[in-house]
Amino acid sequence: VTAVCDERDEPQDQNLVDKVETTPDLCWLLEEGRLLDGITDLAGPGFIWCGSECNVTMHGSHPWHADRFGSSETEFLRVKVMIYLDETRADHGCLRVLPGSHRDPYHTALEPLLAQDAGVAERTLGVSGEQVPGVFVEATPGDVLFFNHTLWHGVFHGFPGRRFIALKFAEHPSLPAHVESLDRYSGGTVFRPHPALVEHRDPRLRGMVDGLAEMAAS
Repeated sequence: VTAVCDERDEPQDQNLVDKVETTPDLCWLLEEGRLLDGITDLAGPGFIWCGSECNVTMHGSHPWHADRFGSSETEFLRVKVMIYLDETRADHGCLRVLPGSHRDPYHTALEPLLAQDAGVAERTLGVSGEQVPGVFVEATPGDVLFFNHTLWHGVFHGFPGRRFIALKFAEHPSLPAHVESLDRYSGGTVFRPHPALVEHRDPRLRGMVDGLAEMAAS
Protein backbone atom coordinates (compact mmCIF):
# COMPACT_ATOMS: atom_id res chain seq x y z
CA VAL A 1 0.00 0.00 0.00
CA THR A 2 1.33 3.40 -0.90
CA ALA A 3 -0.30 6.31 0.90
CA VAL A 4 0.43 9.88 -0.12
CA CYS A 5 -0.27 12.70 2.33
CA ASP A 6 -1.60 16.01 1.10
CA GLU A 7 1.09 18.62 0.61
CA ARG A 8 -0.04 21.40 2.90
CA ASP A 9 1.45 23.58 5.60
CA GLU A 10 -0.24 21.52 8.31
CA PRO A 11 -0.53 17.92 7.10
CA GLN A 12 -3.65 16.16 8.28
CA ASP A 13 -4.45 12.55 9.06
CA GLN A 14 -5.56 10.58 6.02
CA ASN A 15 -8.36 8.01 6.23
CA LEU A 16 -9.84 6.01 3.37
CA VAL A 17 -12.72 3.60 3.95
CA ASP A 18 -13.93 0.61 1.91
CA LYS A 19 -10.63 0.35 0.02
CA VAL A 20 -9.63 -3.16 1.11
CA GLU A 21 -12.82 -4.80 -0.14
CA THR A 22 -12.90 -2.78 -3.38
CA THR A 23 -9.23 -2.93 -4.38
CA PRO A 24 -7.96 -6.24 -5.85
CA ASP A 25 -4.42 -5.54 -4.63
CA LEU A 26 -5.79 -5.38 -1.07
CA CYS A 27 -8.80 -7.71 -1.09
CA TRP A 28 -6.49 -10.72 -1.15
CA LEU A 29 -5.99 -10.04 2.57
CA LEU A 30 -9.53 -11.36 3.02
CA GLU A 31 -9.54 -13.89 0.19
CA GLU A 32 -6.36 -15.61 1.37
CA GLY A 33 -8.25 -16.89 4.37
CA ARG A 34 -5.92 -16.88 7.34
CA LEU A 35 -7.25 -13.62 8.79
CA LEU A 36 -10.80 -14.92 8.54
CA ASP A 37 -9.73 -18.17 10.22
CA GLY A 38 -8.56 -16.09 13.18
CA ILE A 39 -11.80 -14.12 13.28
CA THR A 40 -13.81 -17.35 13.20
CA ASP A 41 -11.86 -18.62 16.21
CA LEU A 42 -12.50 -15.39 18.12
CA ALA A 43 -15.99 -14.33 17.06
CA GLY A 44 -17.58 -17.54 15.85
CA PRO A 45 -18.54 -18.78 12.38
CA GLY A 46 -21.40 -16.28 12.04
CA PHE A 47 -19.18 -13.19 12.31
CA ILE A 48 -19.99 -10.11 10.25
CA TRP A 49 -17.93 -7.55 8.34
CA CYS A 50 -17.86 -4.01 9.78
CA GLY A 51 -15.61 -2.24 7.29
CA SER A 52 -12.02 -1.34 6.48
CA GLU A 53 -9.78 1.69 6.82
CA CYS A 54 -6.47 2.69 5.28
CA ASN A 55 -4.82 5.25 7.55
CA VAL A 56 -1.91 7.65 7.61
CA THR A 57 -1.55 9.47 10.92
CA MET A 58 0.31 12.75 11.28
CA HIS A 59 -0.15 13.38 15.01
CA GLY A 60 2.45 12.51 17.62
CA SER A 61 0.11 10.92 20.12
CA HIS A 62 -3.36 9.49 20.53
CA PRO A 63 -4.31 9.54 24.23
CA TRP A 64 -5.78 6.52 25.99
CA HIS A 65 -9.21 5.62 24.63
CA ALA A 66 -11.53 2.74 23.83
CA ASP A 67 -13.00 2.60 20.32
CA ARG A 68 -16.24 1.27 21.80
CA PHE A 69 -17.03 2.37 25.35
CA GLY A 70 -19.65 1.23 27.86
CA SER A 71 -20.72 -1.79 29.90
CA SER A 72 -23.13 -2.93 27.21
CA GLU A 73 -20.38 -2.63 24.60
CA THR A 74 -18.15 -5.03 26.54
CA GLU A 75 -20.83 -7.71 26.14
CA PHE A 76 -20.81 -7.56 22.32
CA LEU A 77 -17.58 -8.87 20.80
CA ARG A 78 -16.00 -6.79 18.06
CA VAL A 79 -12.52 -7.44 16.74
CA LYS A 80 -10.20 -4.95 15.06
CA VAL A 81 -7.37 -6.32 12.93
CA MET A 82 -4.44 -3.93 12.53
CA ILE A 83 -1.89 -4.46 9.76
CA TYR A 84 1.18 -2.30 10.27
CA LEU A 85 3.13 -0.86 7.33
CA ASP A 86 5.85 0.91 9.33
CA GLU A 87 8.15 -0.10 12.13
CA THR A 88 7.00 1.09 15.54
CA ARG A 89 8.80 0.86 18.86
CA ALA A 90 8.10 1.80 22.47
CA ASP A 91 9.68 5.22 21.92
CA HIS A 92 8.53 5.52 18.31
CA GLY A 93 4.77 5.38 17.95
CA CYS A 94 3.90 1.81 18.89
CA LEU A 95 0.45 0.88 20.13
CA ARG A 96 0.10 0.62 23.90
CA VAL A 97 -2.69 -1.39 25.51
CA LEU A 98 -4.11 -1.86 29.01
CA PRO A 99 -4.65 -5.63 29.34
CA GLY A 100 -8.05 -6.56 30.72
CA SER A 101 -9.54 -3.13 30.09
CA HIS A 102 -12.00 -4.61 27.59
CA ARG A 103 -13.95 -5.99 30.57
CA ASP A 104 -15.80 -4.40 33.45
CA PRO A 105 -15.24 -3.09 36.04
CA TYR A 106 -11.81 -2.02 34.72
CA HIS A 107 -13.28 -0.84 31.40
CA THR A 108 -15.79 1.66 32.80
CA ALA A 109 -13.49 2.76 35.64
CA LEU A 110 -11.39 4.48 32.98
CA GLU A 111 -14.29 6.60 31.72
CA PRO A 112 -12.72 9.94 32.80
CA LEU A 113 -9.97 9.37 30.21
CA LEU A 114 -12.55 9.87 27.47
CA ALA A 115 -12.08 13.61 27.99
CA GLN A 116 -8.90 13.20 25.89
CA ASP A 117 -7.37 16.48 27.10
CA ALA A 118 -3.68 16.82 27.89
CA GLY A 119 -3.96 16.54 31.67
CA VAL A 120 -6.73 13.98 32.07
CA ALA A 121 -4.44 11.01 32.79
CA GLU A 122 -2.60 12.88 35.52
CA ARG A 123 -5.85 14.05 37.11
CA THR A 124 -7.36 10.57 36.95
CA LEU A 125 -4.40 8.24 37.49
CA GLY A 126 -1.71 10.47 38.96
CA VAL A 127 0.72 10.12 36.05
CA SER A 128 0.92 11.48 32.53
CA GLY A 129 -0.61 9.49 29.69
CA GLU A 130 2.72 8.16 28.48
CA GLN A 131 3.64 7.06 32.02
CA VAL A 132 0.52 4.92 32.50
CA PRO A 133 1.70 1.29 32.91
CA GLY A 134 0.69 -0.72 29.87
CA VAL A 135 1.96 -3.20 27.33
CA PHE A 136 3.96 -1.95 24.34
CA VAL A 137 2.94 -3.69 21.12
CA GLU A 138 5.94 -3.06 18.90
CA ALA A 139 5.58 -3.90 15.22
CA THR A 140 7.56 -4.38 12.04
CA PRO A 141 6.02 -3.90 8.59
CA GLY A 142 3.52 -6.66 7.85
CA ASP A 143 2.77 -7.51 11.47
CA VAL A 144 -0.89 -8.24 12.21
CA LEU A 145 -2.61 -7.54 15.53
CA PHE A 146 -6.06 -8.71 16.62
CA PHE A 147 -7.64 -6.81 19.50
CA ASN A 148 -11.00 -6.24 21.12
CA HIS A 149 -12.68 -2.98 20.12
CA THR A 150 -13.46 -2.18 23.76
CA LEU A 151 -9.82 -2.49 24.85
CA TRP A 152 -8.27 0.76 26.09
CA HIS A 153 -5.24 1.72 24.03
CA GLY A 154 -3.14 4.71 23.01
CA VAL A 155 -0.12 5.89 21.04
CA PHE A 156 2.69 8.16 22.25
CA HIS A 157 5.90 9.40 20.62
CA GLY A 158 4.34 8.92 17.20
CA PHE A 159 5.76 10.13 13.92
CA PRO A 160 4.27 11.76 10.82
CA GLY A 161 3.25 9.26 8.17
CA ARG A 162 2.56 6.26 10.44
CA ARG A 163 0.59 3.88 8.19
CA PHE A 164 -1.73 1.00 8.99
CA ILE A 165 -4.71 -0.88 7.64
CA ALA A 166 -7.64 -1.66 9.93
CA LEU A 167 -10.18 -4.42 9.29
CA LYS A 168 -13.26 -4.53 11.53
CA PHE A 169 -15.44 -7.51 12.41
CA ALA A 170 -18.10 -8.44 14.98
CA GLU A 171 -19.75 -11.53 16.32
CA HIS A 172 -23.19 -12.12 14.83
CA PRO A 173 -25.53 -9.60 16.52
CA SER A 174 -28.17 -11.37 18.58
CA LEU A 175 -29.82 -8.49 20.43
CA PRO A 176 -31.44 -5.21 19.36
CA ALA A 177 -28.76 -3.43 21.40
CA HIS A 178 -26.09 -5.00 19.19
CA VAL A 179 -27.77 -3.75 16.04
CA GLU A 180 -28.22 -0.29 17.56
CA SER A 181 -24.55 -0.13 18.52
CA LEU A 182 -23.41 -1.18 15.05
CA ASP A 183 -25.64 1.46 13.53
CA ARG A 184 -24.46 4.19 15.90
CA TYR A 185 -20.75 3.61 15.51
CA SER A 186 -20.80 3.06 11.74
CA GLY A 187 -23.37 5.66 10.81
CA GLY A 188 -25.39 2.83 9.31
CA THR A 189 -22.74 1.80 6.79
CA VAL A 190 -22.40 -1.68 8.30
CA PHE A 191 -25.88 -2.40 6.97
CA ARG A 192 -25.02 -1.13 3.49
CA PRO A 193 -22.19 -3.47 2.51
CA HIS A 194 -20.33 -2.70 -0.68
CA PRO A 195 -21.39 -4.67 -3.78
CA ALA A 196 -17.81 -5.91 -4.05
CA LEU A 197 -18.54 -8.16 -1.06
CA VAL A 198 -22.24 -8.79 -1.66
CA GLU A 199 -21.40 -10.15 -5.13
CA HIS A 200 -17.98 -11.64 -4.38
CA ARG A 201 -17.16 -14.98 -5.95
CA ASP A 202 -15.98 -16.36 -2.59
CA PRO A 203 -18.95 -17.58 -0.51
CA ARG A 204 -17.01 -16.94 2.67
CA LEU A 205 -16.73 -13.23 1.88
CA ARG A 206 -20.34 -13.04 0.80
CA GLY A 207 -21.32 -14.73 4.05
CA MET A 208 -19.76 -11.92 6.11
CA VAL A 209 -22.35 -9.46 4.78
CA ASP A 210 -25.27 -11.76 4.04
CA GLY A 211 -28.46 -10.50 5.67
CA LEU A 212 -27.03 -7.22 6.98
CA ALA A 213 -29.36 -5.00 4.96
CA GLU A 214 -32.38 -6.96 6.19
CA MET A 215 -31.10 -6.84 9.75
CA ALA A 216 -31.16 -3.03 9.77
CA ALA A 217 -34.65 -2.96 8.30
CA SER A 218 -35.97 -5.23 11.04
